[in-house]
Amino acid sequence: MDSLKRFQSKVFSSVVSLRKPEPSSEEQTYNTKRCFIHVNHLSVVIAVVELSILIYQLLNGSWGHSEHAFVFTFAAVLYLLVILLLFVAIFYRIGNLLIPHIVMQILLVLCFLGLTFATLYALFHGATFQLLMVVTNPQIAADSMTALPAPMISTSIVSGFLAGLLVIFAVSYLLFAVLNTWCMYVVIDSYQLLKSEKTQSRPASVEEYCAPKTIQLSLYPNQIVQATDF
Repeated sequence: MDSLKRFQSKVFSSVVSLRKPEPSSEEQTYNTKRCFIHVNHLSVVIAVVELSILIYQLLNGSWGHSEHAFVFTFAAVLYLLVILLLFVAIFYRIGNLLIPHIVMQILLVLCFLGLTFATLYALFHGATFQLLMVVTNPQIAADSMTALPAPMISTSIVSGFLAGLLVIFAVSYLLFAVLNTWCMYVVIDSYQLLKSEKTQSRPASVEEYCAPKTIQLSLYPNQIVQATDF
């Protein structure tokens, strides 16, 4: 009988060891927070900031009178729709509605990286300027050139200022790309959290309600032992 009890304890311990351990409260807090703030709250803050920038551009931008006004209007409406989908996804716990915002953030990161590389290319390879001058009378042009005063600022100072300006633009674009990458990972964490909540809240299947299975274990020729699969 002692050997039978030992065998039953071994079976029970092996079955229990196969269970997947549930994450602790500390792990769940770590996975659902960034900078000590819940990822859903951060996603809402990101959406509010994006909506504020969009409204500012719509009210103060001069793009409405340009030849590409239709393209800008379509992009603004699409951007607004993506932000509204983020609000709906957070407040109604629908993770799939965050996918358009994640795609938009990926495109923004690629655009900022492209602007960074273009600025660095202009910095290291230089930029060309085309000037068109029309001279009607060479004698008048010569007289006017002699009357022109000498430049107050040397060209080296102007070129150094333009180079510094390009460096500032390149660093700014790179910082915007990093910031959008961080925001993208916040929204991705929120998406994973909402999907996990939906998975945990779904009703259990029929197999989960079944009674424990009973296994017949033959230890000896004339004895039958019943072990329950927990």
